[in-house]
Amino acid sequence: MSDDLERRVPPQNIEAEMYLLASILIDNQSLDKITQFKVGPDDFYDEKHKNIFKAMFELKKINKPIDIITLREILKTLNLLDKVGGTEYVSSLIDKIPTTANVEYYAEIVKSKAMLRQLIYVSSDIIGKSMGNPQDVKSLIDEAEKRIFDINQDIYSSSLSLISKILNEAINEMANTKAKEGELTGVPSGYPELDEKTDGFQKSELIILAARPSMGKTSLGLNIITNASIKYKKKIGIFSCEMSKSSLVRRMLCSEASVNEMLLRRGVFGKDIEDKIVRAAGRLYETTIVFDDSPNIPILELRSKARKMKKDYDIDLLLIDYLQLVTVGDEMGKNTPRHEQIAYVSRSLKGLARDLNIPVIALAQLNRNLEARGEESRPRLSDLKDSGSIEQDADLILFIHKVETKGQESPEANKDIQSEVREIIIGKNRNGPTDIIKLLFMRNYTRFQNMTKESPEGYSTE
Repeated sequence: MSDDLERRVPPQNIEAEMYLLASILIDNQSLDKITQFKVGPDDFYDEKHKNIFKAMFELKKINKPIDIITLREILKTLNLLDKVGGTEYVSSLIDKIPTTANVEYYAEIVKSKAMLRQLIYVSSDIIGKSMGNPQDVKSLIDEAEKRIFDINQDIYSSSLSLISKILNEAINEMANTKAKEGELTGVPSGYPELDEKTDGFQKSELIILAARPSMGKTSLGLNIITNASIKYKKKIGIFSCEMSKSSLVRRMLCSEASVNEMLLRRGVFGKDIEDKIVRAAGRLYETTIVFDDSPNIPILELRSKARKMKKDYDIDLLLIDYLQLVTVGDEMGKNTPRHEQIAYVSRSLKGLARDLNIPVIALAQLNRNLEARGEESRPRLSDLKDSGSIEQDADLILFIHKVETKGQESPEANKDIQSEVREIIIGKNRNGPTDIIKLLFMRNYTRFQNMTKESPEGYSTE
């Protein structure tokens, strides 16, 4: 290794190592959560942390709980207690973090730094051999290629599958589908026309629901998860970067009860409305919907929390409101162009859908080009704000477009109930047709309803 490299401190993050160990002490299941990163004792830079993690693994192998007492005893047995700073240091780790929610984030950092150190070591060794003017250059290149490949071999080996195994899974899936003939294969939206085109929201797919402000993105997103959870007993996770948890629940409650939220805000309602609210609350109370309303949430934190939602609640569907409010955290420099940041978030959400094997619905803003073309212009893929990468990453893209009825009103329209026809445009469907369906948007209730066209003059709700 060169003198310059030897003088520099190798890549490491001591805090991440401490937080990772603390997470395991607080919640032993954290060890299971980080298996995908294949973290081992040698991945820790600090010798104390390396020995503590080694002791934790020994306890796990013999099915013993990992706490201060058992850890102290196993460290004594391994003659490592004094080397890690004694019981005092081990005990101090628990005070480092209040929650284990980000354990996967810490594991990813520890593993990444370890891989960088390995890469530096291998590269320095290859440089040294290259400077020695070797006779067999091809052999040295082969050695360099193999050693660099080996750094990541364990990480990626789990993603390799033989076609025979994949074929068996595909055939079994087709047999199960035939046994459930007529049923949707994905998570239903609660809107039959939409489900007919998509077959429901499919596992591992990224779905984008996009519109300009005030078109009803959040309302439709909440209606979909309410339908899925109440009618079809699906478990839902929600990340709201814009509205608070209480605001979202109030909106869902009023929408489900067909009550104008403004009446509740002002306290202007009678027994009939109160009864509606109670009945709607009863239906929502029976669902499993998990909320996180962290503002400006970094994508790595969102991914970590989503994995926890999946593990703790086995969610069937994830909703994110909305994509452009998710940040890249420290993963990119402050001067990184906005479109590159959004592209990173979009790719990460697609990866999350595949990792969790559930559909991920991300709401998204459209750019101002749509308004410049006029009110009657329908959205198109190029209108997705800040990044063309969203179009590439998404499996299904839905746009909301307000239909100008030119004086025609639906039978529901009156002074108390503002109803507007909305087109739901399937702008991209990787596994099915593109099309346009129509829903009735009950603005006062922030609710989308199914509708059937009975005549050229009007529409009726189903």
